[in-house]
Amino acid sequence: MMRMTGPRVLIAVLAVFYGVFVWWYGGAGKPLTPEETAHYFALLDGRTHSHPNPSLRAAMETLAWNDDGRELFMVNLIDDPEDPEAAAAYNRLIIPELLKRGGIPVFLARPFGRFMEPEGLEGWDQVAIVRYRSFRDLLEMITSERAQEIEELKAGSVSKTHVFPTHVQFSFIWVRFIVAVLLVALGLALHLALRRFAFYARN
Repeated sequence: MMRMTGPRVLIAVLAVFYGVFVWWYGGAGKPLTPEETAHYFALLDGRTHSHPNPSLRAAMETLAWNDDGRELFMVNLIDDPEDPEAAAAYNRLIIPELLKRGGIPVFLARPFGRFMEPEGLEGWDQVAIVRYRSFRDLLEMITSERAQEIEELKAGSVSKTHVFPTHVQFSFIWVRFIVAVLLVALGLALHLALRRFAFYARN
């Protein structure tokens, strides 16, 4: 039988941690089924506090019926908020909702000038990109118990916004690889720090 030494325990713990991370981060799930799509849109239509405008609902339904289960990145072009406090409150609420569904903000930038643009196009104050594990998670969030609170805060958090979904075609940002490298570095650091202790070698 293989003896469980300290290094082996350490490797096992880090491997479990990475496995949990990969499970949480997801990004390669199954497409929405017709039943799921009908369920989420029934919840959306049944909300009493508000209803999406027809064009938004039609766009969401098209995305749902054409869902491939992959991760998506929502590109947000944003005008500065009318109410900075509402924007801060919205961010405090939306970040935990994203994180528990494997979503993360991946990019936030503020333009500092104008360059090439079509004539008459209005400029934007911020560009934000938010990663969703799947369109299923996005639908789950906007039909959740906190959906009304999220919607009310979002209404006051931006003056105007243009949002559209994208799939990554090429990127140097490999989140799973970065996390794996960080865990390897952490494991080496812990191994070097613990190897001087007798209990680490005897376990």
